[in-house]
Amino acid sequence: MTVSLLATPALAQEAASTAPAASGNDIVVTARRREESLQDIPVAINVVSQDTIERKGVRDMSSVAAMTPGLQFDTGASPADVRPSLRGVALIEGRSNVAMIVDGIDTTGVSLNTTVGGGGNQNATALMDIARIEVVKGPQATYFGRSAFAGAISFVSKDPEFDLGGTVNLAMGAYGQQEASAHITGPIIGDTVAAKLSATYRDFAGFYKNPGNGQGLDANRTYGFGGTILIEDGGFTGKIRASYLNNNAGPGAGYVIPRADTSLYGVNTITEGTFDKNEVNMSSDHRYAGNNSETYRGVLDLEYDFGNGFVLNSLSGYNKTKGRLEFDFDKEPQNEPQGVDLGGGLVNCLSMVCVGIFDFDNDLQQISSDLRLSYDGGAFRAMVGGYVFDENYEEVDYSRFVGANSFITSTRENIPGRVNRLNTNTYSGFGSLEFDLTDAITVTGELRYNHEVISAAATTGVNLLFLTGTNEIDFRGKTSFDAWLPKFSASWKVSPDFNIYASAAKGSKPGGFNTGQVRDDLRPFGQESIWTYEVGAKGSLLNGDLSFEADVYYSDWKNLQVTTVCYGNLSPFGPEAECPTSSAVTLNYIINARNAEVKGAEFGATARPFEWLTLSGNYAYTDSKFKDFEARDVFPAPAGTDRQFGGNRVPLVPKHSANFTAHVEAPITGDLDGFVEGTGNYRSSRYARFDNRVKLDQKFTADAQMGLKGGSWTALVFVSNIFNDLTPDFSRFWGSFNPSTTNGEYITAPAPRTGGIRFIKDF
Repeated sequence: MTVSLLATPALAQEAASTAPAASGNDIVVTARRREESLQDIPVAINVVSQDTIERKGVRDMSSVAAMTPGLQFDTGASPADVRPSLRGVALIEGRSNVAMIVDGIDTTGVSLNTTVGGGGNQNATALMDIARIEVVKGPQATYFGRSAFAGAISFVSKDPEFDLGGTVNLAMGAYGQQEASAHITGPIIGDTVAAKLSATYRDFAGFYKNPGNGQGLDANRTYGFGGTILIEDGGFTGKIRASYLNNNAGPGAGYVIPRADTSLYGVNTITEGTFDKNEVNMSSDHRYAGNNSETYRGVLDLEYDFGNGFVLNSLSGYNKTKGRLEFDFDKEPQNEPQGVDLGGGLVNCLSMVCVGIFDFDNDLQQISSDLRLSYDGGAFRAMVGGYVFDENYEEVDYSRFVGANSFITSTRENIPGRVNRLNTNTYSGFGSLEFDLTDAITVTGELRYNHEVISAAATTGVNLLFLTGTNEIDFRGKTSFDAWLPKFSASWKVSPDFNIYASAAKGSKPGGFNTGQVRDDLRPFGQESIWTYEVGAKGSLLNGDLSFEADVYYSDWKNLQVTTVCYGNLSPFGPEAECPTSSAVTLNYIINARNAEVKGAEFGATARPFEWLTLSGNYAYTDSKFKDFEARDVFPAPAGTDRQFGGNRVPLVPKHSANFTAHVEAPITGDLDGFVEGTGNYRSSRYARFDNRVKLDQKFTADAQMGLKGGSWTALVFVSNIFNDLTPDFSRFWGSFNPSTTNGEYITAPAPRTGGIRFIKDF
């Protein structure tokens, strides 16, 4: 099984709701590495079922976020700039705050590029042959490990079956959307060994094109295959999984706009009317690579049940991703003199010509192993285990920006590349104790210890044509971080259909190094931590025809890793002491904000008032604010002025988000059923950056589908974004890199209305 972090909006945009599901007490989850009822587990979890995944073509994280209250998934300046956030714990920079778990393996990416990178500039692979997706909220260190700072998204693959069968899923749609996926499963050796093979292909021409050369922007072509072997022999169960995926994503669609005012607040709101599709552009004399990658993944999952309450589990994973990221940074033609004279031979961002091409090769390898011994003694349950993780990431930066009176080509010629390397070694021990004090009351204590060793090496110069220098490593750093991560929870089963729980949990995210051009004393940044306190309830009524879940929580978030800006010797605001004189215009680097807090509440319900009608809805309130955060302002006067941002809202977090679905399904004749479904998704306004100068307006999208079911097949038509809401989803400060747009703000182009057809056949 494979999983994508890229927000490809093509076919997956239709997946904007949870499927009509069984009542809460019928849904089984494995968030704590064992099968449990969703209603009984004292954790807030949203589940995307297999029916939803297949019928709605869920193929990326943006689709999962659309149907999950409190989860945001943004794609930034490039297709690889991915930024997941959960419950207001937004990714501002560095490693993701949300763990991406694939069949129990942590595959969360990492970023060294603080200029455009968010939480990882590797795409893991696309969703393929998924049984369900579990969005687990709050710190989950014990069971999901080092990356589950704010929660985890767990992708669970279908297992092989001992009966011969399979599925074919085909779809076509507007904008060149095509999709084909299939799997086949069956026995190999009696009832002992079974296997499953899967394959997928998807093609999308892009909603927008570069008018200069016709290249599709946000286009995507993906293909992959995988296989699983299942062995069951007495108390032994083994699963061997392997997959390969090739992804070719075109450059992102967007353009740069001016800010209305650089000093006032609340006047720079980006609305639906802000976006103009005719402005989507980039240099026309080069076809940019976009984001291309190959991913290889393997999982070895072994279990032995001793039969006396003890179970031994071993879980090992291998993840390898190699790729290239290239896109036009300034969105202007190359070698074209233009802009406003800033003095000193400069024309706005660079001299005489403004050329900005971001170009990176990246290579990620992750190896992990987890060993656990668990015991189930009825009223007493326990687990103890250990974990090792080795990650090696290398990024070679061929980005080029023009210096004084220099001209540049669109190739890498004569540029040796800046090398950045990051190695992370993690060693963990963990355990849990769970007691049933009575038939109704259960208490649980969990603890994980993490020791992380982080080593970094980098070439800290800049890539200037004819001033290429060498790519020798001139910075090396090594540090370590330790964290004790407890969690306590209690649940009270008031009745067989109603459960109340409370929990307190700590999460931690290690620090690291800035590998850019800042002074050596500014390179290290510290470890983040968070305590989340939660009270919730889950229940069902009317024999399961009405199910609900609700929770309130408070998070105390310390030492947030955020990005600030310093101005170099070629900036009209600089130079600043923090930037060495070789720094051209601006330089982003990570610092720690002292603390923030998040207050929130969530509610969800599913009702089946009639046999033919299912209604479901989810709502999340999230108040995420900095409490104490002093940092350099984006527009200092004089240069280097710091300001207190305490009281500002954390960026990219809406206060309100909601979705609802109405699903009608009824028999037509014999085995033939018909269905109609409508879905709405709402997100309130949110700020683009911690200075709160630019606000992204509220957004509402509506989707629909209708079709027929005939026993083993389903055929449907779908429409996404029915009302064609074109409010941009993401914005980032772009400075003056674009000669025609001083104090620019880059906005990503939103997905317009689209539609298509889908056919699913089981055999």
